[in-house]
Amino acid sequence: MSLALEHRNSVIAKIMAQYDADSDTAVLPVVSIEDFFEHNWDESSLAPNIAGSGRPPLAECYRILREIRERPTVQDVLIAIHESPYADEPEDEDIWPDSDTIYVLTSATDDEVAEWASPLMPTEIGSKWSCNTDKKPSAAPELMPGMRVVVLWWD
Repeated sequence: MSLALEHRNSVIAKIMAQYDADSDTAVLPVVSIEDFFEHNWDESSLAPNIAGSGRPPLAECYRILREIRERPTVQDVLIAIHESPYADEPEDEDIWPDSDTIYVLTSATDDEVAEWASPLMPTEIGSKWSCNTDKKPSAAPELMPGMRVVVLWWD
């Protein structure tokens, strides 16, 4: 098994554990930007509706999100998983878990985050966890004082 496939299967295991822990189906599992982007070969795994038609390549998205996370007003950046293949299904081996939602844990304003993320071309900027339920995913850290969630979403 290739290193990339091993990494993908490890990420899928983290996702499946969250599905088990978060029985509310509106709570999307989350992974780190490293988990999502390292070894990811599937350009359609992030914002699939605009992959190849405006959204930068995955490597550039990864760089932009790391830069956002390095800002002093940012606690973390997490990728919310919309859908995941099964690790043990051979016909799914070419599919990476996909996302249309990114959480920025920050004290910055929505406008500031929108400016930082503008090259990624998000459709909307919001402020609630998981499909507007505001239920924090179990794998997300507790917000530090002064921090809140800002959501980048693609249609």
